[in-house]
Amino acid sequence: MKIEFHGAVRTVTGSQHLLIVNDYKILLDCGLFQGSRKESYARNQHLPYNAAEVDALVLSHAHIDHSGNIPNLVKSGFQGDIVCTYATRDLCALMLRDSAKIQQYDIEYLNRKRVRKGEPLLEPYYTMADAVESLKYFIGIGYERAYEVMPGVQVTFYDAGHILGSAIVVLDIEDR
Repeated sequence: MKIEFHGAVRTVTGSQHLLIVNDYKILLDCGLFQGSRKESYARNQHLPYNAAEVDALVLSHAHIDHSGNIPNLVKSGFQGDIVCTYATRDLCALMLRDSAKIQQYDIEYLNRKRVRKGEPLLEPYYTMADAVESLKYFIGIGYERAYEVMPGVQVTFYDAGHILGSAIVVLDIEDR
């Protein structure tokens, strides 16, 4: 088993941890890095791993620094299940759309300035269509119910009390 930390290291935002076990790649959270505009754009625009190679995503809760880059993940080729609690799934349906809308407004504002300066235009991390598409991959499960994410890997969520739907994630792994 191997774990790669791609966010929320020496900071609290951009939570993305890639677990490699039994030839499967399971992402734990897929959040947006939140910080200065320039650094955030650089860190969020491109994922630090091949999204098409990720087999599943286990999501702890809906806060944007844990879920906000899911549409970018799907846009980049991810086709696996996104496993979370029912409430997290429902909150993400609202929050990811809202995030896409905020990005669009922010990019329009920045691009007006860039046009005046003769600088190249920026693109949002993802669009409303990308956010809506990503919702098709969500699978909600209840607390304290084991769910097989991949053969030999089960997840059980326990109420974390952080926000509605937040979970302590317990992975039971049969490492070969």
